[in-house]
Amino acid sequence: SKCAFAECTSLTSVTIGNGVTAIDGSAFYGCTSLTSVTIPDSVTSIGWSAFYDCTSLTSITIPSSVTVIGDRAFSDCSSLTAISVNPANPNYASDNGVLLNKTRTTLIQCPGGYSGPYNIPDSVTSIGNGAFEGCISLTSVTIPDTVTAIGDGAFSGCTSLTSITIGNGVTSIGDY
Repeated sequence: SKCAFAECTSLTSVTIGNGVTAIDGSAFYGCTSLTSVTIPDSVTSIGWSAFYDCTSLTSITIPSSVTVIGDRAFSDCSSLTAISVNPANPNYASDNGVLLNKTRTTLIQCPGGYSGPYNIPDSVTSIGNGAFEGCISLTSVTIPDTVTAIGDGAFSGCTSLTSITIGNGVTSIGDY
């Protein structure tokens, strides 16, 4: 159910059983001791902020069955250094640990533990809501001319970010 384990600070690992098809929004929000999650192939959707603020989460693999991932599903996960995607997934891909849609036109989520500068690939045309939210070790971002839109809260909480180079194609920048 929605917010089933939210703010459960003693939960350290989760193995989601086969047959579960959805992880609802905020289901594990604020589970700060959660270090690992196993998501079965039966899961087709991961809701908005499902793992938001899971600061001890170190890895996540999106199975081939997932067709929907909500905004900020993995935001503020400061120990998460990579988001892996099963290569057979028809909707999502990972580029050096950064979550993108399969066609690599939308940057969905940079893992919160990403460190250093990041150059967004030229294939990207939009940056999703909260895409870099909570990336506390991100130092700089280069946005290519191909990007036309930057979502709400895209760089919220990026406390080490010292520079952003915004390409000429950007026509809208969201709130926060």
